[in-house]
Amino acid sequence: MSAPAEANSIPKIAGRAAAKTAARSPQVLCFAAGLHGARRDAIGRSAGKSRSLAGCAPRSASASPSPPRPSCAASLRPRRPRPRSPSPRLPPRRPTSPARSTSCCRPILARARIGLLVVDMATGARLYEKNPDLGLNPASNIKLVTTAAALSLLGPEHRYVTRVYAKKGALKGHTVDGDLYLKGGGDPSLVTADLYQLASDLRALGVTKITGGLVLDSTAYDRDELPPLFDQKDELASFRAPGGATAVNFGTYVVLARPGAGEGDPAIVAIDPPVPSLKLKANTATTATGARNQLKLAIGTTDAGVVEIAVDGTIGKDAAAAEYRYPVARPAEYAGEVFRLVLKQRGVSLGRAAVKSEAVPEDSERLALVRSEPLSVLVRSVNKLSNNYVAEHILKSLDDHTPASFAGGLARVRTWLAGLGVGVDGFVYNNGSGLYDANRISAAQLVQLLIAVHRDFRYGADFLASLPIAGVDGTLRGRMQEGRAARFVRAKTGSLDGVSTFSGYAGAVGRPPLAFAILFNDLDTFAAPQARDLQNQIAELLAGAVAARP
Repeated sequence: MSAPAEANSIPKIAGRAAAKTAARSPQVLCFAAGLHGARRDAIGRSAGKSRSLAGCAPRSASASPSPPRPSCAASLRPRRPRPRSPSPRLPPRRPTSPARSTSCCRPILARARIGLLVVDMATGARLYEKNPDLGLNPASNIKLVTTAAALSLLGPEHRYVTRVYAKKGALKGHTVDGDLYLKGGGDPSLVTADLYQLASDLRALGVTKITGGLVLDSTAYDRDELPPLFDQKDELASFRAPGGATAVNFGTYVVLARPGAGEGDPAIVAIDPPVPSLKLKANTATTATGARNQLKLAIGTTDAGVVEIAVDGTIGKDAAAAEYRYPVARPAEYAGEVFRLVLKQRGVSLGRAAVKSEAVPEDSERLALVRSEPLSVLVRSVNKLSNNYVAEHILKSLDDHTPASFAGGLARVRTWLAGLGVGVDGFVYNNGSGLYDANRISAAQLVQLLIAVHRDFRYGADFLASLPIAGVDGTLRGRMQEGRAARFVRAKTGSLDGVSTFSGYAGAVGRPPLAFAILFNDLDTFAAPQARDLQNQIAELLAGAVAARP
């Protein structure tokens, strides 16, 4: 499967992880035993050390012992716990049969590389660890680094601004004598509706005619439109759309399709927005009630750069409307086309059809502007919905040079992370979204980041609010909907082929939370749902551990 499970703007969540007893798998049994022991040593204390979990794997029910098999904690070195008074244990869990215990999750982790760390944020004590310093592919968990750095360096109140200019004195009555300039500010959330706002503001000034044409100023960013290492796979997918200083609609367009009025009628197919560089060819039919959507799309590009979208097939009369999202090839030109279309619809004519690209002249005056939502809002789409496009735009905007570049943004984040006190040995940071095989980070580094950010009053609350809430929203909407973790775990998910990650906080009312990072790499094919189920079970244990504190 080539497409990452959570790379789209609104990812689909595979499977519902209902709240279950913690004793679902041998790995969780090991983890539970270690957590109980660690809580005696550390939870609610000023210091403590994690315990060895070796030997926790369940034994076979047969008379003769089975050969040893790898367990979740087989490589942990035991630490000698300091004598302490016992803390309350977790509520008892229902017993699990050996057959049931050995049937889930151990096979999928037998060949996997695992990094796991749980830290009590009240004391700094490590409650559980397995390979905490092993650098692994974090997938979308790297977005935690990108968004935390952005909130710290730019501030939660930061907004991206898109402006419209004309030369000074060019506005004469209802006419702009010359060109109209659209200057992009790298707004990752700029959509068609924002361009309508700009056009409406021009009309409010009385503008109905531009004697020249539309000029795009994209000089705020360099010309690298595709983020680093996004070229590892050549996929026509919205989750790897290109961008730039002047880009719109997340670098994508949409093909909409729904049934016709009656059986035998063509399906109603349209492109949104309907710009000249996108041409639709449809050969479709509406079929009987109950029939499925059998539409097929083929995308091609002519020598002139026109994208041809061919839609063929049938769709049932009562089938739901379908939406297909694809990346554009030239985001700046696409933005110019969309703005030209919007101006025309708002009653503003252009004398020149062609869209040019150049910097706004110094002797210009601003006619209109539109601001993005604050960064504190934008990062929610990055962490809750795992939006790659927004993450990469935010990363580039962190470069404090003009034009901004991905390399500059990456370098500034690395410097910021080291200044935060997070160890950067083995840290590899090549893009801001986590797509493909680009980054390496350890569970310890992620937990250090989570703790440091949570303690910073200036932006810690905004960061926490950006994370998916278990059972409620984002990529955790369909996971942990009931049980101890529901609403008490906020964490970022990550998914790629062979990779499943989960890092964040587990809390309770009136108690300091735990910070955790769970990184699985080299998973067997089709093992992702089981890996997520294991992560859910660990989260249940953590939420229960916090709630059980005195």
